[in-house]
Amino acid sequence: MLTALFISFLVLLILGVPIAFSMAISSVIALMFSSVPISITVQRMITSIDSFSLMAIPFFMLAGELMDSGGISRRLVRFAQALVGFIRGGLGMSCVVASTIFAGISGSASADTAAIGSILIPSMVKAGYPKGYVASLQACAGSLGPIIPPSLIMIIYGSITGLSIGKLFLAGAIPGILIALGLMVVNYWQAKKLNIIATGKFEWRELGQSFIEAIWALIAPIIVVGGILGGVFTATEAGVIVAVYSFVVGYFIYREYSLKDIPRIFMKAAMTTSMVMIIVAGAAIFGWILANEQFPEIATSWLLSLSNNPDIVMLLIIAFLFVVGCFVETIAAAIILIPVLFSIGNQFAYDPIHFATIIAMCLVLGGITPPVGVQLFITSAIARTTMRETLRYLLPFALVPWGVILLTAYFPALAKWLPGLAFVK
Repeated sequence: MLTALFISFLVLLILGVPIAFSMAISSVIALMFSSVPISITVQRMITSIDSFSLMAIPFFMLAGELMDSGGISRRLVRFAQALVGFIRGGLGMSCVVASTIFAGISGSASADTAAIGSILIPSMVKAGYPKGYVASLQACAGSLGPIIPPSLIMIIYGSITGLSIGKLFLAGAIPGILIALGLMVVNYWQAKKLNIIATGKFEWRELGQSFIEAIWALIAPIIVVGGILGGVFTATEAGVIVAVYSFVVGYFIYREYSLKDIPRIFMKAAMTTSMVMIIVAGAAIFGWILANEQFPEIATSWLLSLSNNPDIVMLLIIAFLFVVGCFVETIAAAIILIPVLFSIGNQFAYDPIHFATIIAMCLVLGGITPPVGVQLFITSAIARTTMRETLRYLLPFALVPWGVILLTAYFPALAKWLPGLAFVK
């Protein structure tokens, strides 16, 4: 049954069938070789998305669309430029800073990449940055979306494993900030090599004005994280609150859209959400077959045969997820692999929050690894450049997040300190 599942899945992927349908169809094919009725496919797919925790996804998607349409991303970019734009490579640094702040609102790598990239990428190209360079930098900066809280991947992880979503959110904060700082350092170094000069000078007046304009956007992450930590609302309820907050800011304060624009915004959010949920449903039946066929136990036994040293096993898991990320979309990989990896983590007595952070970061960074690097395709399209040109500049930037993953893996306090501080037993 497992053989039929994996072979049919790989064949469908090679044929170019969308990932959600590849998983669902291969699951049906696998069930044909078992005594389990095929009707279980529909039942498991529907049950998988019937989750209170997953209800947070459409609301955070809607919040991201409302913020983007409400001019919030544009104001964040202006604030970021006032903050770091005067440094050599300042526009590139602005890209990282703006993406980091927007990550505290959307929780989605694609939303972060598109919202900030659509504004800054054309400006950076006009300022003399190579198109491939800009596309690579923004793709890596956009990956901060699901690492810095809130995070759609962490919501999915918590819904599958039962871990505290609030703790998972906080666990990604310090690694996310380290990635942002690393990207800014690499950008400065690369800007010197490319002889990209600063495009402006620091002005307190511009910083103050841009801060005042962006203050409503800067408050949003505080509301989300503060409310969850304070026990005021759950992660799902936080999604509702930030969506309402985004509407109020965009409609009543910034006045960037009217009521006639709301159906269009809701439609965009619904389309994005439906894409995510179809993948979740397709991956659910795929993952159920893996569990039913005791694949977690098989994987654990295989790892134990290679080594019983937890540090080496951790490195093997990171390497495995790097390879998976090259070929499987992030959310699909999460639904399929989290139950398997969670079982392995328990076997090796890893701290569940620390281990979850490593897994989530590895899965998210699949978006910047070719050939299935979603963020790379988004930024290359915005920059109007080829994937080959983008990949030419990718390596120095991509090494930063993978370096932070290794650092976090072997210094668990980077992921455990904030959750331990906020959720005192």
